[in-house]
Amino acid sequence: MKTRVDARFRAEVIEYALRFDCESCAHFVEARRACGNGYPNGAHLRQALDEITELEFCKEFELS
Repeated sequence: MKTRVDARFRAEVIEYALRFDCESCAHFVEARRACGNGYPNGAHLRQALDEITELEFCKEFELS
C-alpha cells in the first residue's frame, strides 16, 4: 500500500512513534537484511522521511 508522506504524516510518525519499515518487522532477517518470508524488501527498508514524498507499506508487516 502506498501513502503520501507530508508534514502531517511526518508529525504523526514522531508523535505516535509509528513503525512501518522492514527493520521493525518480526519477519526481517537482520543478518541478510532480507524478508524472512522471501518478499522483495527494497521499497520497505528504513528511509529518511524528510527525503521522500511517498511511502510503500508492506502488507506482511508485523511489529517486532
